[in-house]
Order: sequence, then structure tokens, then C-alpha cells
Amino acid sequence: MTKLHLQLAGFQELHSEFISKQSSIGTYNINGLNIIALSNIYHPEPQSSTMFFLKALLEKFQHLNSKKGRLLELGCGTGVIGLSCSEYVEELYLSDIDENAVFCSQINAFLNYMYPNIYHSNLFESLPDILFDVILFNIPFLDKKIEAIAEVATNDLDGQIFLNFIKQIPKYLAPKGEVFFSYSNLGNLELFQKIPDFFLVEKIATEVDKKTGIDRSVFHMKMK
Repeated sequence: MTKLHLQLAGFQELHSEFISKQSSIGTYNINGLNIIALSNIYHPEPQSSTMFFLKALLEKFQHLNSKKGRLLELGCGTGVIGLSCSEYVEELYLSDIDENAVFCSQINAFLNYMYPNIYHSNLFESLPDILFDVILFNIPFLDKKIEAIAEVATNDLDGQIFLNFIKQIPKYLAPKGEVFFSYSNLGNLELFQKIPDFFLVEKIATEVDKKTGIDRSVFHMKMK
């Protein structure tokens, strides 16, 4: 069996375990927050992309001299990323295309005595017409057709979500605003060539799973 086949087999095993895990309700304590993950809402397990993304963000934000203005997290799921970053911003906005994820983030905000603005929205579609100083998106990056409810949070066939995201950002990003997003070699890396030239893109975190060969990274993006 070739190295590629071993990597694919390892990934398939992990993905099957992931789908099984998402079918149950999970409870977590993250950064002092009590978090509930409802069934089929992406669970913030220690090795999840959620925690990888959040760690990179907190390493950036903890060095701020003053709070940011408005922060928007797209595809918020449980809301744990946005809620964990709330102390660094004046206003917090969370949104998700999945109504159950919206409900889940509302529960978690309530449990932790927090009051973000939470929306059911396909990217920016149903959000107020305002500008954001920080936009976060732990992007679904698996280039695969959605075949299970849990895969709504992980799959982006042909990168359509990513392409719509980068196309719409300029309309909603404040002057000197910044964007943080995640991506992986499980997605179509050629899509990065579609990012407009007026953006500066910097990789701020990366890690490789030696067993599967999965390479995931966090990027920081701002206008030139």
C-alpha cells in the first residue's frame, strides 16, 4: 500500500469517527466557558479545527493594547470561537447558515452570561448593513459533497463557500479591518489564486498530521 493510500485510509477512518461523534451531544469547558455542542453541530474537541483556529487567534489577540470594534464570526457553530474572543472587542456578532447552530450558540451565550448579536445567515446575506473590524471564518475546507448532516460544517464542494466568502468580504470589512480564516490541503489550494490582489495574506499558524498528511493553516488577511 502506497503512502498516499495509507494517508487516505487514515483520513477515512478519522472522518468516520468524526461523523459518529457529531451525532451525540457534547459538553466542554474551554477558556473558562461552559460549552454545549448539540448533535450534528461541530464539536470543539481538543484536536478539532475549532481549537486549532482559536489557539492561533488568542495568541494574536492577547497582545492587543486596546479592544477592536466589531467582530463577526461566520459559521459560528457552538459559538465558542467568537465567545472566547469577546473580551477583546466592543461588539460581537455570530452567524451560521444552520438554524440549529444558531440555537446552539444562543444557548452557550446564555450559559456564559454573554449577549452577542446572533444571526441565521448564509455568509453575510442576512446580516445588518454595517462594517466589521474583524471577520473570522473557520471555513469548511473538505472538497467533498455533503452526504451527512454533520458535514455541513466541514464540506465545501468545489470551494464555492470559500469563493463567495472572499468575493463578499470587501463590502463588509472596515478600513484597516482584518480577516482570519482557516484552510487545509483537503481543500482546493488553487482557489487562493482567486483572492483579489488588493489583499495581503499571511499564514500565522500551521500544523501537519504525520499519520494522515493533513496540513491545516490559519491565515490573516487585510487590504493593502
